[in-house]
Amino acid sequence: MALSDLKVAPGRWLVANCADYPSDKNCQLVIMAPADQREDLNEAAVAHFVNVHGHQDSADLRNGLAGVIREVDV
Repeated sequence: MALSDLKVAPGRWLVANCADYPSDKNCQLVIMAPADQREDLNEAAVAHFVNVHGHQDSADLRNGLAGVIREVDV
């Protein structure tokens, strides 16, 4: 399947890449959202870190994840 098959609209997107944070699970999850959905992407990343990696939901976690979301052009 190609990226175009996913119906991802061209433009500016936000990316949270778990591979940027090595862990015992060797997680490779990538979460993407359109640039205008930063809050939604951060919520999804927080849920993943809490439910999969066992972190506590906290202001520090939320701020830390919000600070590492990258912008990419698709």
